[in-house]
Amino acid sequence: MKFNANILYCSVALASLISARPASAQGVANDVPAADAQVANSGFEDIIVTARRTDENLQDVPVAASVVSGDELSRRNITTTRDLQFNAPSLVITPDPLGGSSTPIVQLRGQTSPLGTDNTVVTYFADVPVDARVVAAGIFDLASVQVIRGPQGTLFGKNSTGGGLLFSPQKATADEVKGFAEATFGYYNLKQFTGALNVPLIEDTLAVRLSGQVTDQRGFVDNIAGPDGNDKHWQAGRAMVSFTPEGNFSNETIFTYFNGRQRQNPNILRGINGFATFIPTVVDALALQEQLGPRRFSMSEAISPNIDDNKSYLIGNTSTLKLGEMTLKNTTGYSKTRMYMRQNQPAIEFNYVDVAQNRLLYQFSNELQLFGKSFDDALNWIVGGFYSKQTNEVDQAARIFSPTVNTFSNSIEKYTSKALFAQGTYDFTNLGLAGVKFTAGLRHSWDKRVGSNEQNVPVPLTTKGENWSWTLGLDYQVNDDLLLYVASRHSYKAGGFNLISPLLPASSLVYAPEKLTDIEIGAKLDSKVGSVPVRSSVALYRGWYKNIHTQVTGFCGGAEGQTSLIINAGKGSPKGLEFELEARLTPALRVNGFYNRTLGKYDEFVVPTVSGCTIAAVPDISGQNFGNISKDTVGLNATYSIPIDDQGGEIQLNGNMYYRSKRLGNDLLSFMSPMPGYTIYNARVDFNNIGGSGFSLGAYVQNLTGKIYGISRNVALGAGYDVWQFGDPRTFGVVGKIAF
Repeated sequence: MKFNANILYCSVALASLISARPASAQGVANDVPAADAQVANSGFEDIIVTARRTDENLQDVPVAASVVSGDELSRRNITTTRDLQFNAPSLVITPDPLGGSSTPIVQLRGQTSPLGTDNTVVTYFADVPVDARVVAAGIFDLASVQVIRGPQGTLFGKNSTGGGLLFSPQKATADEVKGFAEATFGYYNLKQFTGALNVPLIEDTLAVRLSGQVTDQRGFVDNIAGPDGNDKHWQAGRAMVSFTPEGNFSNETIFTYFNGRQRQNPNILRGINGFATFIPTVVDALALQEQLGPRRFSMSEAISPNIDDNKSYLIGNTSTLKLGEMTLKNTTGYSKTRMYMRQNQPAIEFNYVDVAQNRLLYQFSNELQLFGKSFDDALNWIVGGFYSKQTNEVDQAARIFSPTVNTFSNSIEKYTSKALFAQGTYDFTNLGLAGVKFTAGLRHSWDKRVGSNEQNVPVPLTTKGENWSWTLGLDYQVNDDLLLYVASRHSYKAGGFNLISPLLPASSLVYAPEKLTDIEIGAKLDSKVGSVPVRSSVALYRGWYKNIHTQVTGFCGGAEGQTSLIINAGKGSPKGLEFELEARLTPALRVNGFYNRTLGKYDEFVVPTVSGCTIAAVPDISGQNFGNISKDTVGLNATYSIPIDDQGGEIQLNGNMYYRSKRLGNDLLSFMSPMPGYTIYNARVDFNNIGGSGFSLGAYVQNLTGKIYGISRNVALGAGYDVWQFGDPRTFGVVGKIAF
């Protein structure tokens, strides 16, 4: 299928949206709390999002976004960040191949984050930008998760070229004591306990909400010589304090904590090449692995403990003060993450490329916003400033073809970013153009980075830069149910240093920021097909990508000098189509799904030469695909509810299907190697609110058919191995929950 076929498909979909019989839904007031849902006349909930840093109805926002509510997180058995990708178009989440199973790499629309670079898709928790490790697991007691696609930076704290992932925790409320307790028991000895308690301390003024989760599950990958791989052992806790005195002031404070000590999903050896074919131990290990298959391996702790130890916490505070027609809002946050990992590639009884990292990350941010309306409410505007400071310390020890450490580095990097921004949306209704709105936003950022490595960069390197981000958009609210829009955005992701390897020459230590400009056209509609309410949205986008952050691997200074570095990859063209659909086929049956087509090619990409190093890559891959993308992705979900009594009890059936086509790969290989596609199915049944007691009992099965599918692959031509990580096997369990 070529892209012009998708233009035709999009045109047909857009035409069907416009020609469908509209429902009579009305917009939702701006004072509805974010992520709350109220049933509209169309038969659907009005979902409130903060894609433009204010509460708006999702169907009225000219932004490609998806929302998974707290109820849907439970119903679809979403327990880790990675599970979110099965519920939103263009979203792909994989484990960091060298950073541990609890380090998710989030990509949107084909934009991804190579090892060591800033996040291309920025993660926010309670409006605070955080490292992805803070929300890798322990997905519990959330109001919603929002997926915002496309370049960000005008309004959001951290600049990004891919988008944003927004986690909104349940807030403390000062109305009543309430909460829940939940226990899950399942296959692979799963034991998970989750709970929350909301307590008003001063009626209508002060409240606290405490929640937590403890998870324990043995590894999915059997190790015949040591501890199993890909297990789950974590504890997470959260405290929310809400202070809403009489008047115009409100304050919310959050503390969240995560502690995980797990074994990594092992890198299963699937092939060898080059000089590896002359190492008898490796040849024998491959023969053994072929006998064991993809869900068993053999590696003793004496070779590598395969550990993933992650401790992180976040303290955040948001204060809001209404000043007449304006509102002043300040959000500040401090997070700290300590991660220790050690992993051997491949996971065999031989010190091949055995890397240990001890990483410490501090991050402080503060964002001040002033927003309001002017010109008889025709202009919605926001202005503000943002400041963040991040420190990243990494100690890395590597055993390359040796049982003892033969490569060591200690690096520290400090990144400071400052920005001023303004954005406004003008409604031309008062000027005779009913429903027509124009949006313009501008942001100016100042970045400074300082980095050093005790081994080869004892005198700190310093880079400074200034960059602009902007947004332009025109949308037309044809009626209460149909929105058409076109938007163009420009943003960037900051450059950085290649400090981990002590063997790189000075000419390769710095890489520049990457930049992305896009154009997007879209439509959103609430309609009816016959008597069936249908909600749909479609977005078609095209981007112009420059200085793309790309990882290459090679050798510097001999066999023990295997290294990876980030380079700027010239120009590229991401483009694609996203379509979401939801239908209430009957009052009891609700079906929703999505399809996305993701394409991307390098227009210009000549791999630079590195003095003293041999780069294991084809010199020129201009015209080739972005190696990390799968062209087609489909997700379907169906929920059927059956009332069982007149006290609110019900039986709820939920089924989910997810299909992803093959990963394309390119001649860079390494983590851009091709992989086959897959289809997985999940199902769940719940008996909710039995007898009006607040007690629910459920059962679920994940990966119903037991599909064996790859989630990461690394073909290391220089090192001579081909290793894979595989997704979770079939699992099932039971869930009991009491709400009060």
